[in-house]
Amino acid sequence: MVAPSLIPKRPGDRVKTNRRDALSLVKLLRAGELTAVWVPDRHHEAIRDLTRARGTAALDLRRKRQQMSAFLLRQGLHYSENRHT
Repeated sequence: MVAPSLIPKRPGDRVKTNRRDALSLVKLLRAGELTAVWVPDRHHEAIRDLTRARGTAALDLRRKRQQMSAFLLRQGLHYSENRHT
């Protein structure tokens, strides 16, 4: 499988026809100019989703802590909980 963004194209080559695209792909494949990409399976996609969700949750937690700290400072209080727990 080849990513469309990795297919080399000449400047000004904007005419899109299936026949012209097919011939161009065959020539590039014969010349070894195409870069293969790996398509992740369902298991790898699930791990990626979990990693993204964890990152989003950590970012949200940091934002909420900053909001609470700012609120408490406006009230004249200081957030005294250990930051590393």
